[in-house]
Amino acid sequence: MSSSGGPPPPPPRGGVGVGEDGKWKWEHSPGAEIVTQEEADAYDNREIPELMTVTHLLNDATEMPRVGYGLYEIPASEAKALTLKALELGYRHLDCASFYGNEKEVGEAIAESGLARKELYVASKVWTDCIGAGPKAVRASILKSLEFLKVDYLDCAYVHWPCEGHVEAYKALERLKDEGKVKSLGLSNYRVKDYLALEPHIRVTPVVNQIEANPWLYRRECIGHFGALAIRTVAYKPLLRGKGPDKDPTIDVIAEQMNCTPAQVLLRWGIDRGFVILPRSTNHDRMKENISINHLEFTQRQMDFLNSLTNDDAIIDFEDHFQKRAVIDPKKPTLAVYGGGET
Repeated sequence: MSSSGGPPPPPPRGGVGVGEDGKWKWEHSPGAEIVTQEEADAYDNREIPELMTVTHLLNDATEMPRVGYGLYEIPASEAKALTLKALELGYRHLDCASFYGNEKEVGEAIAESGLARKELYVASKVWTDCIGAGPKAVRASILKSLEFLKVDYLDCAYVHWPCEGHVEAYKALERLKDEGKVKSLGLSNYRVKDYLALEPHIRVTPVVNQIEANPWLYRRECIGHFGALAIRTVAYKPLLRGKGPDKDPTIDVIAEQMNCTPAQVLLRWGIDRGFVILPRSTNHDRMKENISINHLEFTQRQMDFLNSLTNDDAIIDFEDHFQKRAVIDPKKPTLAVYGGGET
């Protein structure tokens, strides 16, 4: 998987940030490679017709497709067929996790797709039970994901939640990167304070932070902080689990003005904010619709409205949800299979 043109890769540490519009903002630090703002803009704006093949240049000089197929809550019994359909439609970024319970079936689809490994971007995550069990379980989890997904390496390996043990878990992922088992490291569901607890202890900067992001949960401070460190946002629940298109009648008005569906409005908003988006659907027509958004453009008034939908209640609800989820899972749903027997 590659893209043509674009500037030289950014320096791996410092000298670069991602602005609120999602584009690289180059601030030259001593020893940083010299790349002009014009070259950076040219990379972001280069003409590639199919959205699924458009990539974001990450802080380690790897590239991540801007749209991924989200596999959360895809039943194992349907995962193989749906993954094959996604790949047929043109998706090349598969967002997986041990917790999703369908990696074996996704791996079968990858093997049957006939696509070369380099044409795919395959990511997975370590669940909280393995994080809490320690570095050996984290390592075992990634190795099991590789086995189930039938790949030799992951393009990105995530710490799924910043629960107790997440620092040692990340360091275990660093060692797997050293071995070539993973190319890039990512965070998932990290707040600023969680990263501040992690950052002093690590030697590899994460390339992304995967969080819930949509017009009703647009945490500018968090996104801006990570963006200033060249850690890009990956947005899950970009459609609010399908509820977003019906949440505000103005979305329908914007969709009518743009001659598209309300879902496409929300997904395009994520793209225009510079996010990698992870729409999830089991409906073939909607799977295609979710990637047919490259031609859409907002007026400033439309964008201002979408940017204004997050309120204080949404932030409070997020914090409540975070406190419930950022803990070691007592049910241990992945440990027996993925954790290598670690308890």
